[in-house]
Amino acid sequence: MKYFVAVYQKLKNIYMSQSSMENDLPMICPSLRIYDNEELELLKPQSLLNDEQKKALSIIKKQNVAYELNSVPISPNFWDLNPNNSLFDIYRDILDKNNLKNLEENLDKVLESKSTILFDAKNSDTKELKAYKKYRILYDDAVNKVTDHLLVFDGLETDEKKRNWNDRLVNLNNLKELAFSEWKVKGSKDTIEKELARINRSSDADLYLAMAQNAKHTFEAAEKTDVISNSSIHDINFIPYDFMENESGWNSMRIEKSELEGLHSEAKNGNENIPSEILSIDYDESMIQAVEVEYSFVHLKRNWFNKNFMLSDYFEWKEPKKISDGQTISNDFKLPAFPKTMILIKNLKVILDPSIVSSSVSNTEELVYFGPMVMKQQVFINKNNNQKFLKAITNVKTIKSDQLNYLAKKTAISETQKAAIINDFSARTAMEPKTVENMKTAVNPAFTGKINTGNILSNIKNLRPLNPVSHAASPVQPAPRPTHPIKVPWGSWGPKFPTIPNPISTPAPPPAGSVVRFRVSDKINNDPIYKCAISIKGTNNNRIFEIESNEAGIINQLIPPGEYSIELRIDDYAVLNQNFSVTSTMPLNLEYKLQREEVKFKSFFLIGMICERMPQIPVSQ
Repeated sequence: MKYFVAVYQKLKNIYMSQSSMENDLPMICPSLRIYDNEELELLKPQSLLNDEQKKALSIIKKQNVAYELNSVPISPNFWDLNPNNSLFDIYRDILDKNNLKNLEENLDKVLESKSTILFDAKNSDTKELKAYKKYRILYDDAVNKVTDHLLVFDGLETDEKKRNWNDRLVNLNNLKELAFSEWKVKGSKDTIEKELARINRSSDADLYLAMAQNAKHTFEAAEKTDVISNSSIHDINFIPYDFMENESGWNSMRIEKSELEGLHSEAKNGNENIPSEILSIDYDESMIQAVEVEYSFVHLKRNWFNKNFMLSDYFEWKEPKKISDGQTISNDFKLPAFPKTMILIKNLKVILDPSIVSSSVSNTEELVYFGPMVMKQQVFINKNNNQKFLKAITNVKTIKSDQLNYLAKKTAISETQKAAIINDFSARTAMEPKTVENMKTAVNPAFTGKINTGNILSNIKNLRPLNPVSHAASPVQPAPRPTHPIKVPWGSWGPKFPTIPNPISTPAPPPAGSVVRFRVSDKINNDPIYKCAISIKGTNNNRIFEIESNEAGIINQLIPPGEYSIELRIDDYAVLNQNFSVTSTMPLNLEYKLQREEVKFKSFFLIGMICERMPQIPVSQ
């Protein structure tokens, strides 16, 4: 876990040295948060989406992601998803419960200044103002019809009904745009609003009134039109806007072991915005030699959010729960800070010591983590320098699957039992004489009650003879054998994290199963497909396998008997989903041919968020 913290600390230092503002508040995200390019692309404003199908899909899918990325922090030590504390709801409540309720009444008082554009000699509405009100009502009706139509989508069951629904949606949007054009032309929209703006500029109070009214109207319009308008409440303007499609805004870095240690010490000594539960974790990560990763700082811009009107001396807030004191980040305040910049990483490689046993990460019973990220059950080898490294699982379906959730719980239970064995062993060895034959390294009392079990666990394993296990797997994916990641609780609000396996472990009898050879090739020319991501999930068991094909398009994996689903995906090919069965221990050959298609699969890990601390609001409190 500490090297995950070190990576975050490095990125935090880079951001703070380049583009930080006074109120910037970097926060670590201690839970596993991964998004693929399709999810994030749907958050773009409709004007930036060229695919009509994606526009229709975004109506339903984008809302959940938008709520996640608009979660307001409630702790000074970390940021995490909290849809129940969303910026949408908080901002709406602020708009509803402050003195904006009297905006219409105050506006009427301002309008008493006898504008000839708004009122005639008899103090009645001019024909321009009457037309303005008439066509505004027609536009609001058109918007409400669009809103009502959006609500029926969830009840549609057939593709034909969905197509008809989409055609109706297009028609309603056209009617809405026509109503807006009539409001603008026949309703003298620009003339009336220009006059209103002139009147509102007559005093400081009127300026505040105009700004507050604009904030409320902008938010209400975004909420009503939802995903149809360019100012949709669920739209997020990303800067850089094309970070999902190319390398814009991305940088790469490699952090060597010595620097990782120093960065973790810096984070631990600084103890700023990182939970003490994380910093106190102390387990063996000696097999990690370096970390390579690409990173980007992606800014979040919201057209509907405007904090400036809250900073006015005219802003009033009489509710019991204060908005912000300018310092404290907690649930005691309504809006102490808000998320503004994502810290994203991709293409993570955890470089391992050359002595690592490749089979130690291919255990079918447990998971290996780097921080909250689950690693693939395969040791990769860089053909240029022969370095061994691990990759993270990037298939969102696998990460959210019941099978992975089951294995995570099973690993947690297993490691709790291991911790009990270690404590019992430490107690016994304190009373028993130590001999060279049964223990070559004395137990250090400093480890008692701690999480670092590297030496102790190795000694337990070395009490039994090491019998090599034969296997028929490929060089980079030998037959599985149990790994011993250390998982330790560090808080009820987050996951638990095991360490990288030790290089020497006591082999257990290999589980009964078949060595399955997967061969992946192009459907047209039969060329082997390199680095095809293969996701295997048991349909009548809780096994999962995340592996990749080698340069020959082949990968071997020992798989226990059972029924399995398999998904193969790689850039420029259509996703292939099939099923297969393992019914015996005999070797099994499976071949899959992929069809060419213009598609890209990219995933991004959110490891931190830069939040903006709100100043004291109201400023006169």
